Amino acid sequence: MAEKHTTLSLTQELAQLDERLVSLIAARTNLLSRAAASRRAKNLGITDPNQEKVLWQVWRDSSKGDNLEPQILKKIFHLTNNLSYARVEKNTSNDKPLCLYPRRKPVNIDLSAPRDQILRSMMFFLGATNPTPLTVAPFQGNDISLELINALNLCGFNLTFQNRECSTQPVSSWSLDNKIIYAGQSKFHFYLLLCLALGQVTRAKFTGSTKLKIHDVRPVQDLLPKLGARLTIVEPHSNGVPVRVESSGQLPDSIFIPEGMSRKFILALAVAATTFKSGLTIRLHESYAGSKLLRKGLIFLQQYIPEVQYEGTGIIIPPAPMNLNLSSVDIPVDPLMSLHLLTLPFFVDGNVVLHGKWPEYVPHLQDIMDILHEFGLRINVGADQISSRMGNRPKQLSIDLTYCQEYLPLVLAMAMGLRGKCAITLDTSREDVEHAQDMLENLGAGYSIEPGLLQVGLPAAPQANKKSGESPWQSPGPYWTLAGALISFTHPGLCMSNADNITSAWPWFWKIFMNLPDPQNFINPPRSEEQEDETRDDKPKRKRIRISTD
Repeated sequence: MAEKHTTLSLTQELAQLDERLVSLIAARTNLLSRAAASRRAKNLGITDPNQEKVLWQVWRDSSKGDNLEPQILKKIFHLTNNLSYARVEKNTSNDKPLCLYPRRKPVNIDLSAPRDQILRSMMFFLGATNPTPLTVAPFQGNDISLELINALNLCGFNLTFQNRECSTQPVSSWSLDNKIIYAGQSKFHFYLLLCLALGQVTRAKFTGSTKLKIHDVRPVQDLLPKLGARLTIVEPHSNGVPVRVESSGQLPDSIFIPEGMSRKFILALAVAATTFKSGLTIRLHESYAGSKLLRKGLIFLQQYIPEVQYEGTGIIIPPAPMNLNLSSVDIPVDPLMSLHLLTLPFFVDGNVVLHGKWPEYVPHLQDIMDILHEFGLRINVGADQISSRMGNRPKQLSIDLTYCQEYLPLVLAMAMGLRGKCAITLDTSREDVEHAQDMLENLGAGYSIEPGLLQVGLPAAPQANKKSGESPWQSPGPYWTLAGALISFTHPGLCMSNADNITSAWPWFWKIFMNLPDPQNFINPPRSEEQEDETRDDKPKRKRIRISTD
């Protein structure tokens, strides 16, 4: 009898090929990461142009006769290289994941709240260009802020930080001309520095981290000629940094921003326009009218420069110079990061007090505060501090996240802490819902999803329990890492990789978490002179954290 062969469908064949492909990419990433890490240990650049040239020649020779588009293939080559470079930049490895077994004791937290990164960067810029000294305090140093401070100082500004304060001093002149500016990992910082160059005759080169190398700057490239400038992408087949910018210093009185432009670029242009001698009127496509980022940033700008006008689709920046007419400023807290501490009483009871000014103009912030109140959390907002405690815990909930879906990681963590079902109304077509599904599947949690609705707290399927914990959960971003930390209270032993993605923005978080219930007794104020080293030291030293559950 002839042996029966199973015929695979095209999708099944592709799936098998992709499985092998991912395995090969992972192996290649490990090898190239080792080479990049070795160069970094010798204080050399993590990239090696000669090595890339040799490897690309292999790709090109191997693809001959296969009718593969060379430009697309070159992009794939650079993207696979960037997997390794991004790993080394974050100083991570593929070693053991971070596994969490937190104490379940009532918390007693009394700390300074994390500050809003975008607003802090705006104030650093405004202070640097201000004709009088300015102090930003408290200054909670992190990698992102230090990258901007270093870049501004390279341009001739005078920013210093010590004793948990960042101070700016007026300078007689500054210039980006003939400079190579490292913008770091922040798209907003890159755009802010680029727009700063527009007001003067400038030729400058901008570089950045892997995140900026894979960022598509072509929409900005198309717009810059209308601002009297030209942007050239340096690397062939790339759409990101490094780039060269040539500006004439001849700016129009008004510019229209078409649909599809980065909101961070628009905000950066408005902030940088405070240095333009004739100011700038920015007319926006109607699609930007509801932008949460623009509303937050521009209302903050109006607080210190009342002459700025903003009406949803129009921004008017008055002519420079401008004087902030203040000597010190305390940046409003970051509500999203702060709420991950303020919600701790929901999981373990106790009290949390965070010092700082709660933001006044964050769109839909009250919506999430109302939702947290439904979970039984009682948050009190004072003039210079925010406190939280737990009230009555509901058995089940139905909530609507439609207008504040950026809080999905936090709400999902709290939903998993309920003893009953939680129905969440939201836009299920967004990528963050896929991240939520990945987490729920990894934990073997019971859930259901249909268009517009996610339900958690349902009985888990038997096969889901078998798959639970088979592999660590890959955190897709900083706020998902924070959510994972909270979920570990209800799912002790949760293991995640990429857990240090929060440290560049909030280097103190894991130190806080590992020293619950009263972390303030274990955290010393940072030595500002060594802040850059300390932010690196704040990354988890061990990949497994075991804390007793008594």
